[in-house]
Amino acid sequence: MGYLDSYNHISFDLDGTLVHTVAEYRHKIIPEVVRELGGHIKDAHFIDRFWFESGRDKIIQEGFNLNPAVFWKLFRARDDAKVRAAHTTAYSDAESALRKLKDLGKVTSIITGAPHWVAKMEIEKLNDAPHDFYLSLHDKGFGEKPDPRGMNYTLEQLHVTQEETLYIGNSDEDALFAKQAGVDFVYLERKEHVFEFKDFSVLAIHLLDELFNL
Repeated sequence: MGYLDSYNHISFDLDGTLVHTVAEYRHKIIPEVVRELGGHIKDAHFIDRFWFESGRDKIIQEGFNLNPAVFWKLFRARDDAKVRAAHTTAYSDAESALRKLKDLGKVTSIITGAPHWVAKMEIEKLNDAPHDFYLSLHDKGFGEKPDPRGMNYTLEQLHVTQEETLYIGNSDEDALFAKQAGVDFVYLERKEHVFEFKDFSVLAIHLLDELFNL
């Protein structure tokens, strides 16, 4: 029996899991926004924490010394999809994994905290790789990860259960998201950020291809 036989629904995070945005992008745009608003970056590590971890409002307050609402307004305006597109590529294993899952008859979804205009651009990088459902937590008004409502909504839309769902992501917030939603989690090590919650993982892998050989 293969590892994936236990699951009917395979769900993915997007940025950092299926597509890669180079680190230089966040280390350029975030300091620009902070400087313009008169804030101060306490330590460059806070830039990576903002990008990968949950509790971003607290990170903005403690790491950038800014009001989160003020920061988000300018950041969303500057984080233009066309600009980010030049710094974003699909991981080499992403498209093939989605196609293999389709061939296996799996239900697949993509759940991301990115706003729709960014997520749409990133999904286009996957060359029409099949997926059954996509959700922007931002655009649907769900709380950011790890708030489980986005996963619960996805399960309802796809008529699948927690027990048959596997969520795959690359960060602490993805692990917490899966845990709070009551679904199994696989940590995908993309070597971009230190992962603190390995005990939440059903499995840790370095390539999506590994899923099909277990």
